[in-house]
Amino acid sequence: MKKLIGQVIALTKNILLNEPEDKKLGMEQFSAGRTDPFSFGGFGIEWWYTEAAYKLVENISFMIITEYPSFSDCDHKSIQTSVRSTLREICVDKHVFNSDDVCFGRKKTLFECRSVSNTEYFAKYLLEKIIKNVKSSITDWCVIYTAPRISGDTFFIESERIHVIHKSDKSYWSRLSDIGYVTNDINPETGNYKDRETTQFSRLSYEYLFITESRGTLSGSRFSSSLKLRKLFSVIYAVSTKNRLHKVMARAYSHSMQIPHKDSNINMFTTSEIGKLLPYYLEEKVLNAEDINKIKAWYELEARLPKGQRDRINKCAHFINKGMNSKDIESYIQYFVALDALYGNRGSVEKSIVNGVSELPQNNGWKEKITWLFDLRNELVHGGSRFIEEWPDYMRYYKHFNSEPALDIEQLAFLALSSMPSILTESNKLLNKEK
Repeated sequence: MKKLIGQVIALTKNILLNEPEDKKLGMEQFSAGRTDPFSFGGFGIEWWYTEAAYKLVENISFMIITEYPSFSDCDHKSIQTSVRSTLREICVDKHVFNSDDVCFGRKKTLFECRSVSNTEYFAKYLLEKIIKNVKSSITDWCVIYTAPRISGDTFFIESERIHVIHKSDKSYWSRLSDIGYVTNDINPETGNYKDRETTQFSRLSYEYLFITESRGTLSGSRFSSSLKLRKLFSVIYAVSTKNRLHKVMARAYSHSMQIPHKDSNINMFTTSEIGKLLPYYLEEKVLNAEDINKIKAWYELEARLPKGQRDRINKCAHFINKGMNSKDIESYIQYFVALDALYGNRGSVEKSIVNGVSELPQNNGWKEKITWLFDLRNELVHGGSRFIEEWPDYMRYYKHFNSEPALDIEQLAFLALSSMPSILTESNKLLNKEK
């Protein structure tokens, strides 16, 4: 906390109240004390940020997230915005500033305009106001995403607060309103508002609505939701895919809608880019009851694992999703990064991956294949081949295993992810018995 207070003091020393000789410094123009950008009044002020000031704002943002765990789902950009807006709001607060000095630029820096001699009190007062404004930007959200060619019955992942809702399931849709999200204004079947005004979803073809509950700033909650959904899609396809997947040229969906909780001070829906989370596959994915039960069981097992093991699985799932959304060499490498995230140990990456793969079901000869696949990985990473088929051992691999390396690495990554919670659960039981 002491370092954070020091950074706040340093920031006020790097906000200049008179135009500097260096015209490249960042200038802000605003009405002092105003919090509503659409209101009138306030005293017009200009001040300038030194180069160091921008770095100090970044430092304060990082330190706030470190010092306040409840802000872990906040994004740095929103916190930095709160820091700067708080200073604009508080610079005429008579408790800590001489407003005439600030408004008329009588001093060189904002720090010199303080009305109290106790700098620690001064900085703590500013910090309390910053924290209050950061808190006001945090609320509960539900983030909605749709994806093509995937459907099935509605289900819920309790450990991650993910609702997978079939668009015709109006009964379940109404539950979102029951828990406080203002979803009644949206028609889940059409994507339109109830008054028939269109949204970004209106022109899309979809059966499922993927909805996450999250808490944070607008941007922070959208980002954390994208991580949850990338993981979900990796798990869905890892658990339920039996045949090769083919991507088509159609553009993957990338828009999301964020709906605030009714208890928040935010009363608007927001539509924005969340990223391409699921590729447009040729095959229709229809989740049956068995698939859904497997997906839910996977999450239940994973939720009971120690944090370190869950972290590895989360990163594995993330990079599998990156592989799903990539092509050719990039896709192959992303799948290997996923295996590295799951099994890898620094200094013995290949050995640790081979050992991890050896624990998987071996009905497809993975223990033998992995050494070949790792050799291809090295070939691609180090520029030995420009594309997979240029690998010197490509034809030998194809003839020996009667399969494609690109298909095998995807299947292997899926198998590793789908198997890992149960493998680790059994391994942990054995370790506990030995103790």
